[in-house]
Amino acid sequence: MTPRIALAAFRIQKPGSTPAYSSREELVRAILAAGGRPYLLPSALPLEDIPEVLNEFDGLFISGGGDIHPDFFDGEMHPSLSGIDRERDEFELALCRQAVAMDKAVLGICRGQQMLNVALGGNLVEDIPSMLLEAGEHQWWPNFERGRLSHSVKLENGSQLADIMGGTEFEVNSLHHQSVKDPGEGLKVVASAPDGVIEALEMPGKHFVLSVQWHPEWLLDSAPMRQIFKAFVEASRSAQ
Repeated sequence: MTPRIALAAFRIQKPGSTPAYSSREELVRAILAAGGRPYLLPSALPLEDIPEVLNEFDGLFISGGGDIHPDFFDGEMHPSLSGIDRERDEFELALCRQAVAMDKAVLGICRGQQMLNVALGGNLVEDIPSMLLEAGEHQWWPNFERGRLSHSVKLENGSQLADIMGGTEFEVNSLHHQSVKDPGEGLKVVASAPDGVIEALEMPGKHFVLSVQWHPEWLLDSAPMRQIFKAFVEASRSAQ
């Protein structure tokens, strides 16, 4: 059967229009191309319904987006924070915790990595430029295209991610000003940028729990980036 992928949808409201729940087309198409069947889950769903809802799916995908409210990781309200949506935060935190508890396949990208980390008790660097003074530039959008290759990442040899991508060093894009600080319970750092910023996490002992800080959906002309989605969908299929 085609793996059913729960794709957490975020709330948007454009001037002059009513609110809507959405996800980026690139993510939907990436999952479809990898052989999965994505279904959008609006963050308005009652939290108590999440166990029942996730029981209907084989995998969970958490996408990029605005910053996570620092209340959820005992952080501070930094002036650079933007796009905060507590409804989305609470929804995705609950989704991540439940999916890990149920041993569903989980893939997080950018904010999705940060969300997975916070859900499992980790914390974040609220603002890389002002808090990691030795770090390089990581927020290259909106001044450059989303697919711009901005820096390299070094993957841990023998990690699940290195096996998936078929190597240990790749050039990636970079569209974030926050990053993982201390990994959550059970999570292992498996990739970093040259400046030490954490770029990928995985969870040994689980079926498939993986996250990356970059955006492979904007780099799908690269086979290793496509393999991230394919591995996620295949892990979802094997869990059926």
